[in-house]
Amino acid sequence: MKSKLFLLLTLILFTSCFQERKIGQIKVSGIENTIVNIYQKDEFDFVTPFYYEILDSDKNLILEKHHLIGTEDHITDLENFKAKSYDSIVYLTWGNENEIYAVYDLKSGKGYPKSKLNGTWKSELENGTELVNELRKINPNLIANWNK
Repeated sequence: MKSKLFLLLTLILFTSCFQERKIGQIKVSGIENTIVNIYQKDEFDFVTPFYYEILDSDKNLILEKHHLIGTEDHITDLENFKAKSYDSIVYLTWGNENEIYAVYDLKSGKGYPKSKLNGTWKSELENGTELVNELRKINPNLIANWNK
C-alpha cells in the first residue's frame, strides 16, 4: 500500500512540475478589444520558456500560442511586460520598454517570432525586422531583441 501511495504521489508531483501556467493577460494599448496572454512553463530546468498568444476581447484567437523567450526567473506577475501598438502593429516588451520581443501586424499577418504566413524562420525574421522598422518611424528608440 505504501509503495502504491509513494508511486502515486511521485507521479502527481512529477507531472505537476511540467505544467504550463498562465501568468496573466495584458490589454494592448492603442487597440481596443485586443489582449495578449502570457504563459510560463514550469519544469525542472535552469531556463523555462515564456509563451504568448494574441486574442480579441471575445477570446477569439488572433495568433496561436508560440514560444517567446526563455528565462531563469520564475515570473508571477506581468509588471515588466507591456503590450503596445501603432496602427495595426502589436508589439510586446519585457523589462526595457524599448526592446521588442514579439511583433505582429493584425492586417497582414506578418510577425515575429510567429506569423500567420507559414513562412520560413528567415522570412519571419525579416518580416519582424520590417515591422520594427515601421515602429521606429514613430519611436526611434525601439529595438528588436533578436537584432541586438
